[in-house]
Amino acid sequence: MGEATERILISNDWVTIVLLTIIGLLIYNKIKYPVRFKSLQSLLYNNSYLNNYSKSTPLLFNSFNLIFYFIFIFIFSLLLFVIINQYGLITDANRKETFLLIIIYAFSFVIIRFIIGFLLAFLFEKENEQHYFTFTKLSYLGNFSLLILPLIIINFYINSFYFSQFLIIIASLLLVFYYFLQIKNNQKLVFGKMFYFILYLCALEISPFIIIYKLIIK
Repeated sequence: MGEATERILISNDWVTIVLLTIIGLLIYNKIKYPVRFKSLQSLLYNNSYLNNYSKSTPLLFNSFNLIFYFIFIFIFSLLLFVIINQYGLITDANRKETFLLIIIYAFSFVIIRFIIGFLLAFLFEKENEQHYFTFTKLSYLGNFSLLILPLIIINFYINSFYFSQFLIIIASLLLVFYYFLQIKNNQKLVFGKMFYFILYLCALEISPFIIIYKLIIK
């Protein structure tokens, strides 16, 4: 008779709770804002969402945007978790603790980033431009969350190294494409105020990722 082999199972209960939270928030937004939700889904290839809702009041701090921002923080934290896990820096014993640390850092830096962004906009008297630029970014991140969520769900339940690599590549390409779209849709703001855009890019887009990475990977 063959010898019995020990089967090591990695619990994904905490992942299930996070994913159900994300899905619950999505369902709430879809039920409460069905037309806006459907329009956001097509943002990757259609600018009607930006055209229709860029004049809404309040532009940024409405429940639809705030819920999607929380959704993105959850999804971004899961992606960071997958990336760090690919380097073998997470053990089975500290998976939940690592994710909790990631989401705390991500949420903290999102808040700090917004505060710094609005302070810079106020300092340079560019509040309207900052609000619109932030709105377009929030919109693209919301669309990104919708597209990447199914891949994240698959990734955590098939536990495949190669699928994780595929997920990271697709997520990276999508984020680069969204930045291209954002720059394209804000050409006058970007190229007319290149100094401010470079300052914005370095201070609020690149440095937070570096700092979060350094804090988690000690």
